[in-house]
Amino acid sequence: MRLLLLLSLTAATAEPAAGARAGSSHEPPQILAMKPIVVPIVASDRLDGALRITVALTAPDEPALARLTQKLPVLRATAVGQAIEFSRLHASPRMPVDAALLRQGLTTVLHDGDIASVLITEVSATA
Repeated sequence: MRLLLLLSLTAATAEPAAGARAGSSHEPPQILAMKPIVVPIVASDRLDGALRITVALTAPDEPALARLTQKLPVLRATAVGQAIEFSRLHASPRMPVDAALLRQGLTTVLHDGDIASVLITEVSATA
């Protein structure tokens, strides 16, 4: 009985409402890719490696993408600052990078009305 209930709830939530489907547009996502960011990993007062990330920002529409493009130097500086802070607290070349935590931090500091979401396209921590 529980399995049937679970399956019916899953099917109900997976299918979008007819009104939502009719009102949605099929515009391609507006994506602004940043140049790769490389920051040092410092442990015990010595250089331990490098954290490399590539970030892309999505905008809800073309005018928002144009505004993001104009603000790109400021957004990049903010992202570099967050990457340094993440590297200091959470990165190690001997462990996998917690990309979810990194994305959460970047989303928090890059709070801008023109940003729909922050995407991490590449991440690595190497010695």
